[in-house]
Amino acid sequence: MQNTSKTTDFLSILVRSLGLIMLIIGLYVGIKVIFAAWELYDEPQKIERFADAIDHGSNLDSTISSLAAGALSTSNTANAETPRAEVTQADDSLRVSYFLAWFLAVLLLMIISGLAMSAIKTGGQLALYDLEVKRFARQLIEEARKTDDD
Repeated sequence: MQNTSKTTDFLSILVRSLGLIMLIIGLYVGIKVIFAAWELYDEPQKIERFADAIDHGSNLDSTISSLAAGALSTSNTANAETPRAEVTQADDSLRVSYFLAWFLAVLLLMIISGLAMSAIKTGGQLALYDLEVKRFARQLIEEARKTDDD
């Protein structure tokens, strides 16, 4: 009986410690997400590095520019009034990878913050595990006493 009690106490301490660690990690990650979101709000030009990485890996902007230039050149042969210089200026001003980078950055921040919130919730539940078990045990004992009295 004594050995079982020691094992239960050890497991309870282990679970509560792991819960506390998860809680602290979740809080740390949540704070980092808040600072990253604030940094993007404060200095939105920092997203350009991410947009350049997306464009470098996928060649998205150059592919869209070449498709648009091909479509505009076929329409320009029918309508020869628009000079070619205006077409290239319009293509260079639109960077789809920039908008995709913003979408992905916000999506990643939301996913990471969701994971951080889950870690905080689970860590808190594990840290308070012993208290919840004792509360549940008390309720079971009270119910058993009520049924014995009846």
